[in-house]
Amino acid sequence: MDEEEQLLQKKTICIIDDDPDILTMYRLRFEQDGYFVLVAVNGETGLTLVRSAHPDVIILDIHMPQMDGISVLSELNRDPELAQIPVIILSNNNSDQMFQKISDLGTARYYIVKTLTTPQKVVDIVTEVLANDSKGEE
Repeated sequence: MDEEEQLLQKKTICIIDDDPDILTMYRLRFEQDGYFVLVAVNGETGLTLVRSAHPDVIILDIHMPQMDGISVLSELNRDPELAQIPVIILSNNNSDQMFQKISDLGTARYYIVKTLTTPQKVVDIVTEVLANDSKGEE
């Protein structure tokens, strides 16, 4: 195992999505690449998980029951420590209005449309985000 693989194994991804198939597919894909994966089926549970586990990256759906992704982003922004965690939006909503709303919040690093992106591409983006964050810490 090389140094990069060892680094990846220490990284925790939190996936917040109400679709159990999406959770399973992405959890398995990230675990295959050596990530530790936490999952939540709604925004409330996800926010609780993020507050307790402080993952390295959050992958967040927008449309969910109980608490949607916009509300989760707003809550993350209110906490200076949690606001530092990179957030990647993974949603089927590809409207310009939603892109603008997310952009106005200023928290998310990427906005990925599920139906237009493979799970491997999402893993690649997370790897890139983590690499950029670690460069910023050096």
